[in-house]
Amino acid sequence: MIENLINYFLKFQPLSEEEQNILRNGTEISEIKKGTILLKEGDTPKDNYFVIKGCIRQYYLKDGEENTSNFFTEEEWILPFTSVENDGKSSFFLECLEDSHALIANDESGNEFLDKFPEFLKISQRILEKEIIRQQSEIAKFINQTPEQRYTNLQKNRQDLLSRVPQYQIASYIGVKPESLSRIRKRLASDSRSKK
Repeated sequence: MIENLINYFLKFQPLSEEEQNILRNGTEISEIKKGTILLKEGDTPKDNYFVIKGCIRQYYLKDGEENTSNFFTEEEWILPFTSVENDGKSSFFLECLEDSHALIANDESGNEFLDKFPEFLKISQRILEKEIIRQQSEIAKFINQTPEQRYTNLQKNRQDLLSRVPQYQIASYIGVKPESLSRIRKRLASDSRSKK
């Protein structure tokens, strides 16, 4: 599993064998069981997660109903941002949908690692910048899409989610009820057949 993390870092900059060994020896990958709640609404988030393997869902409660706001899979960071209005508390839950493996980091452990191995400071800054831009881009795109466009986007860019995640959670994520998702899927399938 640690090799997956090293390969991810290599996408940002070359790593010497010594630096790769630092990651092999100084990084712990955690196993997280399906159904585990990593964060609850009202908790103060302390940890960030890098998903090596598995799927983690982010959701919030509205009128007692779960509303899915994101899915995180392989090679994605979960950075639980909070707002000043919420007193630094989380407004959502994080739940493992599959048995997962993740790097779990917090400010304290991250700072200790970077103090000890400052050569990783530049790469960590690049990763953070990329993640912030990616998440802002996804939010902006999502807000301006119809549910059908959101589903089409999933088909195009995150096809694996459609087989890994229950359909009612996909429906919640794109902002419709399960029966509306069924109609969207039928319409898209019909459109696809008519184009052939």
